[in-house]
Amino acid sequence: MSGRNFLAGMAWPLLSALCGLALWEGLVRGFNIPVFLLPAPTAVAATIVAQWSYLIGQLGITVMAAGLGLVMSVALGLALGAAIAGSRFVDRILTPWLVVAHAIPKVVIAPLFLVWFGFGLQSEMFFVVAFTFFPVIVNTVTGLKSADPEQVLMVRAMGASRLQVLHKIQFPSALASICAGIKLAVTLAPVGAVIGEFVASNAGLGHLLIRAVGDTDTSLAFAAVTVFSVFGVLLWRAAEWVERRVLPWHPSQRETLMLRDATT
Repeated sequence: MSGRNFLAGMAWPLLSALCGLALWEGLVRGFNIPVFLLPAPTAVAATIVAQWSYLIGQLGITVMAAGLGLVMSVALGLALGAAIAGSRFVDRILTPWLVVAHAIPKVVIAPLFLVWFGFGLQSEMFFVVAFTFFPVIVNTVTGLKSADPEQVLMVRAMGASRLQVLHKIQFPSALASICAGIKLAVTLAPVGAVIGEFVASNAGLGHLLIRAVGDTDTSLAFAAVTVFSVFGVLLWRAAEWVERRVLPWHPSQRETLMLRDATT
């Protein structure tokens, strides 16, 4: 994509954001809305500038919990997904339990994580695992089971072991589905960390948000939400960039490249 097309693609989102912020500022000032109810964008920006180092420090704590939990989630999801896809017995044993666990609202079990794992990073990590585990395992199982059955039967007839079939046939065909699940998990991990910090931490953006609301420091609360939102957008873009590098042959990526070539 050329620089001109990139700028053209960014023009409308930026214009929409500026219009929204201007409308927000105008409403707050025009109706004299108290700052503890709804701060103006300029007040939020001033808070971000004044407490930038503090906000970034709290974001770092949240990112650490999200990253550790995500690593655990991906490792567990890939391992169990491969076991379920490769064994009908494991599938019958584990799938009902996974369905039941997925049906339980994650926010409901947050206090239980505090009882089981204690106050601090451990509870946050496992809460991230609870938030991100299912997209990984579901996409892994779906991708591995979508391998060409005739190809699988052929290599098995040639004497390939289950591990060889998984490594040579199933995993390459499932890579696009697995990457989609991991990309979704990456964006959910910070959300899980923040919610975990609501109940099981005295640090991080989640704890900062709860404290700011309790102190009616709405400007600081909006500043925390803004920093978290910007980080979430950047994280999604980074996940898309990695996916394009890992799967340059994927049909969706080829269509995107063809569309870009046609517009340049």
